[in-house]
Amino acid sequence: MNRNSRRILLSGWLTLLIIGFSAAVAQAETVKALVVAVQGTVEFAPPGSGSFSPLQKGQELSVGSTIRTGSDGTAQIETTPGSAIQLGNDSNLRLNALAFAKSGSTVTQREAHIQLTSGVVSALIDPSTPKVTDFQVQTPDGAAAARGTFYAVMVSHGKTYVSDKQGKVAAIAEQNTKHG
Repeated sequence: MNRNSRRILLSGWLTLLIIGFSAAVAQAETVKALVVAVQGTVEFAPPGSGSFSPLQKGQELSVGSTIRTGSDGTAQIETTPGSAIQLGNDSNLRLNALAFAKSGSTVTQREAHIQLTSGVVSALIDPSTPKVTDFQVQTPDGAAAARGTFYAVMVSHGKTYVSDKQGKVAAIAEQNTKHG
């Protein structure tokens, strides 16, 4: 192999390496949620644990964490850059998925899937990126999904209630797959 062939081959490999690195940077990364405020009794359990500890302002929460509030408790949590939730009294939720990606200054993906088993959660999502946002509150009855809005979901006595304060929310009923 002559010197020019080696340069071309090396140049090709460097180009592929740079393209591969750029693509990896643009891919979504799992992010941790950030606790912005806590009032009253609020506890969390890390992923895979049933042992709860007091939740603190400034704490980071990994995917799989469970948060519960007492009758006097509320918590505000930034789920991803540009999306946040407020968990109301007597609530229980789990962080099922969190991802965020940017290419330069452009947001290319914002994803948050939370599972509300009881209580109420309000969500505020940046409305400037609806095509790349996948924000869902999953309940025993289905899911409430939004791309950029301010809405609330409540689970009470096994029933799900959804209210949009601004924008639009899609409520998707859980399909019963049991056959009797």
